[in-house]
Amino acid sequence: MFMIPYDHRLETIDEQMAKLIAERLEISKGTNGYPTKELLDKWCETFQVDRHIIGQVFAAMNNPRRTPRLPASPQNLRDIIPVMKQVTVDEVTYQITRMEQYVDFSLIYVEVYTSEDADTAELNVQLMLNVEPNEGRQVQFHRSHGQTNQASMVYMVTPQLPYDITKFSFQLVPNPMPRHPRAPEKILDQTVAFGE
Repeated sequence: MFMIPYDHRLETIDEQMAKLIAERLEISKGTNGYPTKELLDKWCETFQVDRHIIGQVFAAMNNPRRTPRLPASPQNLRDIIPVMKQVTVDEVTYQITRMEQYVDFSLIYVEVYTSEDADTAELNVQLMLNVEPNEGRQVQFHRSHGQTNQASMVYMVTPQLPYDITKFSFQLVPNPMPRHPRAPEKILDQTVAFGE
């Protein structure tokens, strides 16, 4: 692996960063570490920092020591709890359909869709799940897939949520570290002939 020599002019700045990170982790305990979208926008503009760079820094500090956990496999599944919560905002419907309880975490299933006749391309959902009360839980994006007018997301909550869904509430909030937008689609629809 090729290593670039360390530029020692950075040492004072890096030491200050390390000190601030340690102070921040002491306060946050590695949870509740994402600033709001508004704060990130303000800081990115003030300090002329790319949103994805600063977002990755906060993401790393939000979950500094990910504890080992058993995989989301049928052998580790303990229960499936229907949630069935739905709300429509600006002609987009959001559903939380179920919660899967595993040995040491919960998976929350979210569906987002518009009506079939809506003039919508593939939905690019930039939302993170928020659970209240949080009680030191870590929420992370687990997986997603989508098609025209519909998207499905799964969020992982660690440690496991209570089985009684009346004990907490869900929100979808703007993801302070949105994924890069997809590149434009290139349609390949011409005959391709291979020579002899």
